[in-house]
Amino acid sequence: MTEFLPGIYKVLQKTDRGNTTEINIFIIPGKKGERSLMIDAGFQDENCLAQMEGVLKELDISYEDLDVFLTHKHHDHLGLASVYADRGATIYMNPLEERHHYDCLFYSTKKTDPQEQDKVLHSVGVTEEGTPEVWDMFERVRKVVENHNGWTFEVQDFPYKPIAPGAVLHYGDYTFETIDLKGHTFGQLGLFDKEHKIFFCADQVIDGIVPIVATTYPDEHLLRDYFVSLERFHHEFKDCLLLPAHGKEISDAKKVIDRIVFSYLDKVEIMHNILEHSRKARTIREIATIVYGMPHPPKDTAEFIKLKMIMSKCFSCLEYLRDEDFAVREEKDGTFYWRP
Repeated sequence: MTEFLPGIYKVLQKTDRGNTTEINIFIIPGKKGERSLMIDAGFQDENCLAQMEGVLKELDISYEDLDVFLTHKHHDHLGLASVYADRGATIYMNPLEERHHYDCLFYSTKKTDPQEQDKVLHSVGVTEEGTPEVWDMFERVRKVVENHNGWTFEVQDFPYKPIAPGAVLHYGDYTFETIDLKGHTFGQLGLFDKEHKIFFCADQVIDGIVPIVATTYPDEHLLRDYFVSLERFHHEFKDCLLLPAHGKEISDAKKVIDRIVFSYLDKVEIMHNILEHSRKARTIREIATIVYGMPHPPKDTAEFIKLKMIMSKCFSCLEYLRDEDFAVREEKDGTFYWRP
């Protein structure tokens, strides 16, 4: 734990599970008699829980006086949320993060109807008849989650208080406004302190990583709105110190953002070229495996996880092409097909 700004502590959580193995957890202790803030809840990992128990004890913060602000509903950001809630902490999250209980990235343990998984998989071109090996991989994951045997992207349920963009929060010497960060997820939120020019930007802007903009549902316009959000960083938040959930803080936002935008536009152009030169309309799965050179079927769990992620990312890119009138989406028997 380090106090890298006055009254703001950073804890680097690490785990050996999954493809994301590190996250920054930020804590702002409240003044005497006031509540304290934790930004995100990190991994569902016993070692991470023990680490945070030690941190809270060192900062003399009780769970009853702790608010946990969840930026978005991904496993690496809310893994310990249910534990903190059980111990008396108050959890805040944008209810738009509950918009869907299943996609190709995560699986909500109690609320997901198996038919919802079937519908999503059909929509991206994964079917029991056409791609039986990949279909079986998803089925095995579903059974693991239903039996609570642990899955990297499993999302545990927890009680929370809803919070929306524009809310004002006071902790220590800081006053934050909640900022809409739609893009990485549908309802991701950040925290902006105008006076101190600091911005907890979650997974929206990360140095050295292109944040995934992912959905497996039509008409969500995530990549289009992500670009709009990044434009705000160029103008409203250009003088801020950005504090992402992963990696180091960012003082030169323009350089990082330009790299992210270029990366997405490059992938969008590649997908457009594939559509232009295809003799038939293609599914999300087909396009994703071509763009990223994925084998079919995936040979192991790591490749399966990669396929889940790139199908979601390709969906967002193709939806952006459709938003900009460069692609057409057609549906047949529950599967989306794309053509130029």
